Amino acid sequence: MCGMDVDLDDGGSGEEEKEEEFWMGEGVKMLPPPVAHSGGSAWGSRRGRCGCLACGAGLVIWNLCVVSASALLLAVVFSVVLLPAILLLYVGFLCHSRVLDANSAVCNYLDDNSCSALIILGFVMMSPLVVVAAAVFCGLLRKFRLLLLIQPITRAWYRGRLLDWAGSIHAWV
Repeated sequence: MCGMDVDLDDGGSGEEEKEEEFWMGEGVKMLPPPVAHSGGSAWGSRRGRCGCLACGAGLVIWNLCVVSASALLLAVVFSVVLLPAILLLYVGFLCHSRVLDANSAVCNYLDDNSCSALIILGFVMMSPLVVVAAAVFCGLLRKFRLLLLIQPITRAWYRGRLLDWAGSIHAWV
């Protein structure tokens, strides 16, 4: 029947049928849906209007804090990794006679050709360092699991755990 194996034997016990209910085939077992801890609906009872608004505001503030921490990590990683290229560009533009022509101590050792070389080297170094900084940032995001801390706003509708951490991730099929 449409690619499904059907066993019409009624000789099995009720417990075996209940256990086999979630088996889909060769070694694939579907997990049952989570058990509700309170009445009302499958995910728990709903909050009142004021409770829903308060929890929703708390979740928005929480998510903004997580996004702010991620943005701060992004700024720190990119500024540290791109620092050599930024310094080369800064010294090159600072000491070139057609740009700033400052009277800095470094500029006594540099002429216009070496300043141009520093500017070119700074721009050439910039693109691989941006790739390295992005890879380091993504690695830190995965290591710290920052994006898993973002909570959906729909969690404010139901009673129960408001913040559910990354340790209880399940795939329900």
